[in-house]
Amino acid sequence: MLARKAVKQRFVAHPSQAIERLMESFRLMCNDAIRIGLANDASSLKRLSTLAYGELKEYRVPSYYKLCAISKAAGILAARKKSIKRGFATKKPYLSNPVLVSCYGFGIEDRSLVMPIGNRRFEKIPLNPHTLEVISQPGVKVRSFTLTENGVSLCIAKQVEHVHVQGIIGIDRNLRNVTTGNAERVTYYDVSKAVEILENTRSVIRSFKRNDARIRRKIAAKYGRRRQERIRQILNLVSKHIVKGAKINGQAIAFEEIKGIRKLYRRGNGQGRSFRGRMNSWPFQELERQVEYKAAWDGVPIVTLSARETMGTTMDCPRCGERLQLAARGDAEHHRQLWCKSCGRWEDRDVVAVMNISRRGWVRFAQSKGEAGEAVKGNPRTGSSSAEPAILRVDASKLHLQA
Repeated sequence: MLARKAVKQRFVAHPSQAIERLMESFRLMCNDAIRIGLANDASSLKRLSTLAYGELKEYRVPSYYKLCAISKAAGILAARKKSIKRGFATKKPYLSNPVLVSCYGFGIEDRSLVMPIGNRRFEKIPLNPHTLEVISQPGVKVRSFTLTENGVSLCIAKQVEHVHVQGIIGIDRNLRNVTTGNAERVTYYDVSKAVEILENTRSVIRSFKRNDARIRRKIAAKYGRRRQERIRQILNLVSKHIVKGAKINGQAIAFEEIKGIRKLYRRGNGQGRSFRGRMNSWPFQELERQVEYKAAWDGVPIVTLSARETMGTTMDCPRCGERLQLAARGDAEHHRQLWCKSCGRWEDRDVVAVMNISRRGWVRFAQSKGEAGEAVKGNPRTGSSSAEPAILRVDASKLHLQA
């Protein structure tokens, strides 16, 4: 299986004027291709290339940059067409910032990204030690690069083999913690620091008193990006530890689908403004995104359970299946715990959730992979008689999975 990911870095040294001019030319070529695609209702790469390639001959850049610009424009137009089909209002797409994307003609030499700029001239962009360490790993190949105003991103790929799965762990995402595990072991990750960052950022933004709305938006965007990067770093450490443990123990990872979770925290649902702000600011999907690409890079399978499959994961006892009961109001001793009448014991709701997710994820994983290569087998022939008929029998493991 081919796994891909990107490694990003800021510029070690400011790019030359030649690279900046090339990035600006690429932006203009993309916008011209988008304009031609909109005028001719073309969003496929083949048709857009036929229509736009001749129009880009005025740009004095290597030909493969023109092809990459048309490819990027085709992707933008295809995404716009999909949004329109789904009923979302869309504006006319337009690239406003200089950018350069290419998968042709470049190389890695002398600890730098070497790229052609035309007329048999090349420019070098130094790479930092982290980027060099990542791309120097065995089997890793650099497939393409992207230059922006802030830095460079390299798309890398390698062939990976799936780990031999011996179990599965479930992941339960909460506001202040991330819980992972199964019936054998449960691990808590404290992410309350991310909640503090969210609340502090909201407090700072609310304190702005400038009358100019444009300045307030600019400063708010700055603090928003800062908040996003800090939280992303916290989740990066958590996701790295989760994937590393799953690979070592030969486990797959199961997530529950949380599509539409924002609808639970809308205005008018009987919740306070501060509570809605915390819940709607929390990046529920970011942890899953990071775990998915890291797991794919290490060959760890991912199972995403639908909302129907995860129904009752928090309220059903993972041992006996009985419906669990909430603690009485004011019972501080059993905060976030549930009572099972059949088992006669208290269970932490996060532990209940991950145990149920892991159990149902294992059922899904076993059904998708199967425990045998054939559903029907023939009995081995014994003796010298070749005319002995083969008795067909159904594989027992298939019956077990379908029961």
